Amino acid sequence: MLKNKKIGIGITGSFCSLKKSMVVIKELVKQECDLYIFVSEKILTCDTRFDQADELIEEIEKIVKRKVISDVVNAEIFGPKIPLDLMLVMPCSGNTLAKLTYGINDNAVTMACKSTLRNENNVVLAIATNDALSNSGKNIMQILNTKHFYLVPMYQDDCVKKPNSMLFDENLVIQTLINSLNNKQIQPVFEGIKDV
Repeated sequence: MLKNKKIGIGITGSFCSLKKSMVVIKELVKQECDLYIFVSEKILTCDTRFDQADELIEEIEKIVKRKVISDVVNAEIFGPKIPLDLMLVMPCSGNTLAKLTYGINDNAVTMACKSTLRNENNVVLAIATNDALSNSGKNIMQILNTKHFYLVPMYQDDCVKKPNSMLFDENLVIQTLINSLNNKQIQPVFEGIKDV
């Protein structure tokens, strides 16, 4: 179903969930998708306890056999010149979610989303944020009710230590992409609690 589909993947700064994202990217490569990777400035420049930025970029480029796109100018052409069939933001941080909810476009990821929406194609968000059930909650509800946006089902990852945190279910990303190509939101969107 996804073979040969031109899919953009925007990677943003929810650093603790990058390993989950890499597993999905590898699976999409196996399914012979035509992948383009867009990264936020934080992914491009921040070394964290999870990854060194340059090593992460090198690993991504090795997997997809293509350079990552890290600026607005090079992301803009995915509207008029290289239209994507679908855009996936994974992980989608609370910061990026807010930008997309309010139409703020200031990096390669948000521009790739804007370019995809310009062509009336869908954007799938794999949300990973510590404030999903607090400040970012209103943005989740608003974008869930916005045309051309679909959400990967998510769950509370640690309801005791991080009661407002939610993570996307990496096992449902591909099915969410398939559903979104048919303009259908996979259900349930909120799966409950895991990893307690």
